[in-house]
Amino acid sequence: MHHHHSTNGPISDLPTKRVVLIGGGHAHVQVIKSLNAHSRPSHINVTLIDLQSTASYSGMVPGCVSKLYTLDQVQIALDSLAEWSGIEFVCGKVVGMSIENDGEKMVIVEETDENGNYIKKEIPFDVVSIDIGSTTRDFTSIPGASEHTISTRPISDLVLRIQKEEDILKEKLSTGGLPDGAHVVVVGGGAAGIELSLALRARWNGILDSKLSITLIDSNDALFPSESSACRSALKQVMEKYNIEVRHNLIVDEVTSSHIHVSNSVDTSNLKDKIPYTHCIWATGAEAHTLSWDLHKQFGLSVSPDRGWIRVNQHLQSLSHPSVFAAGDCCEIVNENKKSPPKAGVYAVRSGPILIENLTRFLGANAHSKTDVEANRNDLVSYHPQDDFLKLIMCGDGTALGFRFGFPFYGKWVWHLKDYIDQMFMDLFDVTKINAEEMEGNDEEDGVDNKDDKYDTSQYDTFEAAKERMTAEDAGKLLLRRDDKVDFQITWSVLREMVADEKYKDEVLSKVHHSPDAWWSGGKS
Repeated sequence: MHHHHSTNGPISDLPTKRVVLIGGGHAHVQVIKSLNAHSRPSHINVTLIDLQSTASYSGMVPGCVSKLYTLDQVQIALDSLAEWSGIEFVCGKVVGMSIENDGEKMVIVEETDENGNYIKKEIPFDVVSIDIGSTTRDFTSIPGASEHTISTRPISDLVLRIQKEEDILKEKLSTGGLPDGAHVVVVGGGAAGIELSLALRARWNGILDSKLSITLIDSNDALFPSESSACRSALKQVMEKYNIEVRHNLIVDEVTSSHIHVSNSVDTSNLKDKIPYTHCIWATGAEAHTLSWDLHKQFGLSVSPDRGWIRVNQHLQSLSHPSVFAAGDCCEIVNENKKSPPKAGVYAVRSGPILIENLTRFLGANAHSKTDVEANRNDLVSYHPQDDFLKLIMCGDGTALGFRFGFPFYGKWVWHLKDYIDQMFMDLFDVTKINAEEMEGNDEEDGVDNKDDKYDTSQYDTFEAAKERMTAEDAGKLLLRRDDKVDFQITWSVLREMVADEKYKDEVLSKVHHSPDAWWSGGKS
């Protein structure tokens, strides 16, 4: 489906401006969609570069590992989306940039031709944005890890590797192998490690007739140390319910074909141990891709010295090169008074609208004159990452655990809520579901071309307050329920009312915390 390029409007005689987007991450898919041929000024060209023609949505991958989704359901087709938006898609690897201030700026890409030969291609840009995510920490540096374990990134490989292991597993079982069952060890106590341990319990428990032990190795002394004690206690109960052994303060030294060798970072009397395994998932934290280091070496792109994150200001603009922007895991937001947000998908998603606004302002897309361009360039919007957000952890069996405002909730309704939010995000980028109405918009009121200032930069789940609000007492009771009869639409609307109204939030929370039904506080689930 192609859209007409409108050529009327005040500034159609302006020289072409080029936006190059490196990586089809959670922020960039929003940029690709908003800067479609119908909405963007006709003198702006957009190119997307990615290694693959699909991008996996990380929030749904554990659900995919649990077989609650197919691989197709958790992937965004970048090539189709780019075609729909009328932008150029280049499938290749970025190997560098030339960015002399006075000369033409270029992104250098390595593509493969039909015969498998590498060709280098130079793509000129006026502004470039990088949203390439991160790689898995220590996977290549710890002896044996890359050889014997399954890494969580790249995500599409993870799903395929687990399927392959399952085929081998079934084969062994059919010939009487694995008399002791399977021992899965997941390395990494963050959300990824927790969800994948739960996913494998759901996926393999039946196949192995419950002869499946799962151990989660965590380097901290508690899971989610920055969460409230109520949330940590609820998580502990969930891990016990699904029979996942959590071992804390352990650092992996080496992985052999049969054991994971660990050191205890706290208990020196019990320093070394080895944990037997049949399958190991490497779900450690985020580490910067080599690209950011390469760009740092090539032309001095500012990166954090120890970790290699691309350093940006609150406008997501590089500290060293104003024509470079970055979003998502690959960047670190440098702000005197605030730490850069953690490496979580929600921050990449939320930075999408900011990026759309700033890339177009930087190019002077809404400008009617030269002086306007300068003014625009200096008038960028700031990204304010939220401190607390809805955290949803899928348990693999059609239930989930949620945290918000420092208290936990659990049940089928929490999974339905997570599924609904994730599917809603994915539907935004499915070209079979984007309808024409959404495109037409209010483009030509009174016959005037109002192309400028009309990008959709709203967050995808903007909340309209309900007319009737549930009493704090009833809301508290509802959020504590774990039965299957709860309607997630109602609980979600209560949670969003609490976001919108501080006083109401405090009333509901006080009911929740003082309720005899606060299931996480010592009582059995």
